[in-house]
Amino acid sequence: MNKPLIFGIGEIVWDCLPAGKKLGGAPVNFSYYAGRLGADSYAVSAVGKDSLGEETLESCRSFGLDTRFIEQNELPTSRVLVKLDSSGVPQYEILEGVAWDALDASEEVLAAVSRADAICWGSLAGRTDRSFKAISSMIVTAPEGCMKVFDINLRQHYYSREKIESSLGAASALKLNEDELPVLSGLFNLPTDAADALCGIAQRWSLDYVIYTCGAAFSEIHGTNGLISHINTPKVDVADTVGAGDSFTAAFITSILLGKTTREAHEMAVSLAAKVCSSSGAIVEI
Repeated sequence: MNKPLIFGIGEIVWDCLPAGKKLGGAPVNFSYYAGRLGADSYAVSAVGKDSLGEETLESCRSFGLDTRFIEQNELPTSRVLVKLDSSGVPQYEILEGVAWDALDASEEVLAAVSRADAICWGSLAGRTDRSFKAISSMIVTAPEGCMKVFDINLRQHYYSREKIESSLGAASALKLNEDELPVLSGLFNLPTDAADALCGIAQRWSLDYVIYTCGAAFSEIHGTNGLISHINTPKVDVADTVGAGDSFTAAFITSILLGKTTREAHEMAVSLAAKVCSSSGAIVEI
């Protein structure tokens, strides 16, 4: 079997944690783990023409990531100030006016995405109209049959009903957590019961998978006919949960593309996310 071709599209950041700064951002995290699990994976993003941008590219390469689709522009490389609560759950302060706010869809990127088996994007990277337009161009370019994964990743005030609905309309899978579901339910007048809301989301936007994570309690996979898989979250000593959701999504999508059943893919996702939670930072050697 050929390696599935997977792209993580969006923000690259330096997470400034209490223990120091670590490379992160959904496309890097997602692409890193997809690559470790057997995919041919790439991050599509932008960094500045500054020392931190060069450090970003060097760090990506040190993790084995191909950086050909990470462009450089005149805006500064992104930093995120991260505070952890007593359970290791992060709170983010995301600085504005950074390189990925001016993301472009180059001909090279579009040509590559036109062959993709899966692409994954979130709401944060589309906070500016310029980047949202670029991401939308990539989504439209992806071939029929490509898994289009919207990992919603709501952060601060950087989302809108219109852009979320646009992404849901283009997606074949949605990933969200227990904090994001009530927001989505409020925006789209969904049922108050979580199971009914998740099934309603799958039906309303014809999604193959709705991937729902509920922190230390459980995670579930839903489809248009309801619940497909439920797994309780394993108990681990949590260092922090940064990057856990990205690793979960990468493991599930890569496993599905490699021919695993939904249950097997879910089990792989739970196992990897638990490992990420037990280490500091988003990128953990596996």
